[in-house]
Amino acid sequence: MAALAVALPASAQTIDFETAKGYSSLGVYDTWEQSPFRTGAIASPERYVGVTKNPDASVNEEFGIQINPSAKVLAVQRSRFGSNTFGARIDLADTLHMGKATRYVHVMALKPQGETSNIMVIGLGKRRDWEGQSPETEQFWVTSSISLKEGTWTDLVFPISTNEYVDIHSLVLVPDLASPHLRTSDFIAYFDDIEVNDNPKARVMTSFYPVNFDVDQKPTRSDRSLNSASFTVSGESAQNVSVNKTKVYNNQTETATITARPGSTVSVKMSYTGGWMSGYAYVDWDNDGQFKPVIEDHKPAAGSELVSYTYLEGYNSLGQSQANGNSVSGGYITCPTFTIPEDTPFGIYRMRLKVDWNSDDSGGNADPNNLIVNNGGAILDVLLNVHADEVDISANQLNGDVLADDGTVLSEKRIPFGQTFKIKMEPAPDFTYTGAVITHGYNLDGPEYVHENRQYKSITVPASAFDSETHEYTIPASYIDGEVRIEGLFTPGETPNPDTTTTTYTVTYKKDVEGTFYQNGSEVGTGSGWAASEWVSAAEPVVTIKADHNNGFNTSNFNLGRDFKFTISVEGDYAITGYKISTSNGWGTTVVTEGNQSEVLSGVMELTVADLNTTSTWFTTADANLNAPVIDVYLVDATPTGLTNATINDANDGYIYSLDGRRVKNPSKGIYIVNGKKLIIK
Repeated sequence: MAALAVALPASAQTIDFETAKGYSSLGVYDTWEQSPFRTGAIASPERYVGVTKNPDASVNEEFGIQINPSAKVLAVQRSRFGSNTFGARIDLADTLHMGKATRYVHVMALKPQGETSNIMVIGLGKRRDWEGQSPETEQFWVTSSISLKEGTWTDLVFPISTNEYVDIHSLVLVPDLASPHLRTSDFIAYFDDIEVNDNPKARVMTSFYPVNFDVDQKPTRSDRSLNSASFTVSGESAQNVSVNKTKVYNNQTETATITARPGSTVSVKMSYTGGWMSGYAYVDWDNDGQFKPVIEDHKPAAGSELVSYTYLEGYNSLGQSQANGNSVSGGYITCPTFTIPEDTPFGIYRMRLKVDWNSDDSGGNADPNNLIVNNGGAILDVLLNVHADEVDISANQLNGDVLADDGTVLSEKRIPFGQTFKIKMEPAPDFTYTGAVITHGYNLDGPEYVHENRQYKSITVPASAFDSETHEYTIPASYIDGEVRIEGLFTPGETPNPDTTTTTYTVTYKKDVEGTFYQNGSEVGTGSGWAASEWVSAAEPVVTIKADHNNGFNTSNFNLGRDFKFTISVEGDYAITGYKISTSNGWGTTVVTEGNQSEVLSGVMELTVADLNTTSTWFTTADANLNAPVIDVYLVDATPTGLTNATINDANDGYIYSLDGRRVKNPSKGIYIVNGKKLIIK
């Protein structure tokens, strides 16, 4: 039997396939009455289920443990001839008496890579107060509150509740809820260590920074919600993060990074609708993928990763006695200030905020009588960048130099954190440049992600973003967030002529009161309404703005806290160099969000350019009741210059080369050189 991470409750009921403990017989079951497994059309259905050798008792490299060291487990062949509720039937040795309280069925499960459909547990039994009811009656159907991880053992949790007089005699484990109609083959799913208890927490951690519910869990209460959070570091301007109120768990580690120096103080304030709740803040100081609270004398001890709270067992994190846990005042929960330890190494850390009731569990209150998904709580994850006052910047390239704008070499140079920095391209004779790759963050020679926390980013800046006369480019302040490393992209050819005029275009989309869309002053469509999901410009350059939302660009999508995703793309030899989204509310306040292809606006949007024609971004408004926005897209003619007479590894040899001179065997979308001429693949 697998080693469990928590002690078994006294009332736990367990099933073990190594000793046959807890069950009397095994079989298959299908809720579909015409199933061949019920009509007898399939002979010997018992051969579809059985106890077998554990197919994966290995040590999980990610967590360094055997998630399931059992020697034997239950196997079930998911038949394509059964319905989507076909599964393994386990007849219990001891009847499971339900009672009034919610119970939790824990099941270790393993499915092949690529099999992502949810798993279900069905309970077969009868009511004691209904004379004559069959013990084969289906009393509950429930899916897991925790998502299955493909190709590895996962400890799933199924909350079950039904009439208090129900006795459960059998459990059915349904391995695959997807329709079997398109299946052409079967697969094997494995189950083990079934336990029924009163604890909603998974017994074994199979994810970093776990929560005690499904990550896509929707709120169960409309009267309580976490709206936003603000972080004030040592009296500086507040850093604000909005929250998607349609989910209990918000992971914003890709878009929100709080910056602080060692020794600085941090104050956390959460906007919250509702009352009688408390606030908690965590930091994973040792970056091991979990938050470990250590409380001594009613205060966080040294090294505790629960760093601040408004109420826990009668006290706040300052050790001050609190009359109760109602920490909401004026629509806000304000956690006591905490300090970043002076000896904290520079780098990236996961930070978690939680609204909950009297619980130090970072995954949320697991008390069956006060679950976080029922009490109106919420969890928000962001990153914390603990940084120095200055950071290193360096350059590495061939056939040219990337210099500071004053001409100095970028070698072991230190520059101020969080401030813009200007660089200059200086190609070698007979060479030009196609751009530069800027990598910024921490541990640049290591993995990009550590325990799901991004350590650094690499951004390709095209030549069109550089000044055509001075060949200079200003690195945005948001990139100067740790070590900065620049790779200049130099290729044979002539340096762009400073006198060359670059054509600039602006494509504007807006909506008037009659519902007419305009692009550069020309009408581009009517009648489709603001809910149109895609706009296409009427003339070159052809720009498409596509909404990734069922209601398109409807103004109801531009509300407080609503994340909105859309894609901007342009056809041909054009580069998107900027954008601006502006709108206003009913009181005349203007909201403007803007940036360029090499800038990340932390907590608001990220814009990247791929193959000179595609960008994607998230747009979060800063006010409610917004009018329809105006979207400006700024473009430049990105036709490569200085390439016509370029010679790249004998350019008439018929091979395909990238713009930086590398031979390409299987080109994708982009611009290439073949026999000395430009080739565009769309």
